[in-house]
This record gives sequence, structure tokens and C-alpha cells, in this order.
Amino acid sequence: MDFGRDALFLDFDGTLVELCDRPDAVQVSERLIETLHALSERLDGRLALVSGRAIEVLDGFGMIGLAAAGSHGSEWRLANGERKYLPRPAGLDVAQQQFAVFADTADGLLFEDKPLGAALHYRRAPGMRDAAHDLARQLADDHKLHLQHGHDMVELRVPGVDKGTAICELLKLRPFAGFRPIFLGDDVTDEDGFEAVEASGGKAILVGEPRDTHASYRLSGVSAVNEWLAQSLQSQAPEGAARKTGGMQ
Repeated sequence: MDFGRDALFLDFDGTLVELCDRPDAVQVSERLIETLHALSERLDGRLALVSGRAIEVLDGFGMIGLAAAGSHGSEWRLANGERKYLPRPAGLDVAQQQFAVFADTADGLLFEDKPLGAALHYRRAPGMRDAAHDLARQLADDHKLHLQHGHDMVELRVPGVDKGTAICELLKLRPFAGFRPIFLGDDVTDEDGFEAVEASGGKAILVGEPRDTHASYRLSGVSAVNEWLAQSLQSQAPEGAARKTGGMQ
């Protein structure tokens, strides 16, 4: 990472922190929080979290003061506090109600209420996967919502935005404008961000096991990401720290 040239964009779940059965069970170490704030300062504010979580939820994990694009690009905040939200679709109220009712039908199902989305987690109820997806597809069609798949979950959210559009929006604004983007992510929801970054002349880094991806580099997992970030603070970390993937595999 070149502190005079780069802007750093980071997914949260599965990239900075390990995935958990419940979204609220995630553990964020003090070392990671300190590293992120120190990197943001070193980059003159050119560090942003890019997450499916709401910005307020990220702040609860110690991220207050960092730039962030939350809710898959439906909201963003600069480090100086400037904020923007997209309008909330009326159909989300119906989707949230039906998701909440559905989550009560089986042990292990979890409904996650978001300001600009609604999610069903079935990690602890894998047998409910197909039923959850069927319900989500129906509600997406009925209410013109975007259907988003992720790790053992399905989500309905604001249409027309994704992590790629979020990164592109931030790259138009100070302090990110004119700098080379680097984006780290692990999930299929991060592929839009990978595409946007590669198209902008930046570097996309897949976190986790090899798979088909638009990312050109890979780190093995959350621990490797945390170590790479910490080492970057101490020195100009060699780009070889993230192994080349060769693009689509």
C-alpha cells in the first residue's frame, strides 16, 4: 500500500472480523479498531468501510469517525461527518413484517432489521434456505426491491445501488478523489466492488478460499487481513503480501 497514492476500502464481516451465527455476536478487537483509525489518519481520511451493515451498527463496533458506505451503498458518511441517505422504499415495511413472521416459524432463523433493508439469516437453520429464498423472491418481485444473497442469508434492500456504486460515489469526493482504490472483501456481495475498483485502475483483493472472482489478488482469511493492515502501518508493505489470483479462476 502506497500511503501517498492509495485509498483503502474494506468490507467488514468475513474480511475484518470472522463470521458469526448471529450478526450481533461479532467480536472486534481493540487492536483492529486502533489499526483502522491509525490507517485512516495515515491516509488522510482515505479509508472507508463498505458494508451491508448500517453505519450506526458499524459505529457500535468502534468505527465512529471513519468514513463508511453502509447498507450496500444506500448510505454513506465521510470522516468529516458529511452524510447522505437514499429514500427508504415503502415496500421494505411489508418485507420486514413478513420476514419477522417467517423467522418465528423455525428455530435458528434470524430476522435482521436494517434501516434500508431486511435480512433473513439461516446459518443455524439450513433446512429453511429454500423457503427463505422463495419468500424473498416473491417480496422482491411484489415490491420492486433488490434481492441480495450472502453467506447463509438473503436480504431485500434499496434497488439500484451496490458496493461498486458506493465506492464509485466516494471516489468522486474529497479526500478519495484522484487516488487509486484498493478494496478487500470476501463475499459475492463484494464482487460489484471488485469490478468497480479494477475498472478504476485499482486493486481488488479477495479474502478467503480461491473461487471465481473479479479480484486480482487474494489474502487467505481474516487473520491475514488484520496482519496485513497492521504491517502496513509499520512499513510500506510489499504488494506481494496479497497473493496474485490471476483474475477469474
